[in-house]
Amino acid sequence: MARSYPRIEEYMSSPVIVARPSSVLAHVRNLMLRYRIGRVIIIDEHEKPIGIITKNDLLKAAEDPLSRRALDSILAEEVMTRNPVTVTYNRSIREAARIMLHHNIGGLPVVDDNGKLVGIITKTDIVRAYAERLKGRYRAKDYMYTDPPLVSPQHSMSYVIDMLSSHPARRVLVVEGKRLLGIIAPSDLAFLEEFMMPLKGKTKRTRRFAELPKGRIGPVYSFAITLAEDVMTPDPVTVLPEEDMAVVASHMLRGGFSSVPVVSDEEPIGIVVKHNILEAIIGK
Repeated sequence: MARSYPRIEEYMSSPVIVARPSSVLAHVRNLMLRYRIGRVIIIDEHEKPIGIITKNDLLKAAEDPLSRRALDSILAEEVMTRNPVTVTYNRSIREAARIMLHHNIGGLPVVDDNGKLVGIITKTDIVRAYAERLKGRYRAKDYMYTDPPLVSPQHSMSYVIDMLSSHPARRVLVVEGKRLLGIIAPSDLAFLEEFMMPLKGKTKRTRRFAELPKGRIGPVYSFAITLAEDVMTPDPVTVLPEEDMAVVASHMLRGGFSSVPVVSDEEPIGIVVKHNILEAIIGK
């Protein structure tokens, strides 16, 4: 029997937060903060999507060493990804998942038959559809990433970052012996901006005043390196390899996270991320 998949219009978000090509990046940033979204669609005068700006685009614009311009002096059209890939509202979520995987993107503007913007669908929306409508099709072990990177609580952040970039899961599991203690995702590194020196393999120096030899008062310097245990999310939700992928998807939605470690006898053997859920939908 042929498998049926829900249509995009059942799971897309609408209305969409949009901006114009002439909008300044400061405005786009404020939209992302106000609505807690990771992308803003840029539309033309006919309400057709002509560009997209993500959080990463904003970061690149703000950190560009060749530009000293403030965000309120940079136009959206200067930064946006032009001609974004779109999908029509009446296609299945399987098609949306296929397009996202093919183009390695996390969201798609949804258009009507005339090309006008009517919604947006993201990986999270597809994970929700899987959790609600596709139970019993696959197990965690069928699509999990195997052999995820493992680090100890005492590994430095420079080493952790190397491990994050070395594996397609973009996650690192923190273990003690064989026992899982925590998980580190790229989002966990956001608070480390003030620790840029440790991230480059150097130490961070702090100063305090204390009593020195011979009773004098003066500065005392200490050096610290940020470690894996300082940034990990402890005691992550885990699943067994036989767990239904729909249950894994439900854990992601309830917890608001994008990955679930897979354990056997409390030892981590794999990890499922949203990318794997999309792969399960298209049967890759």
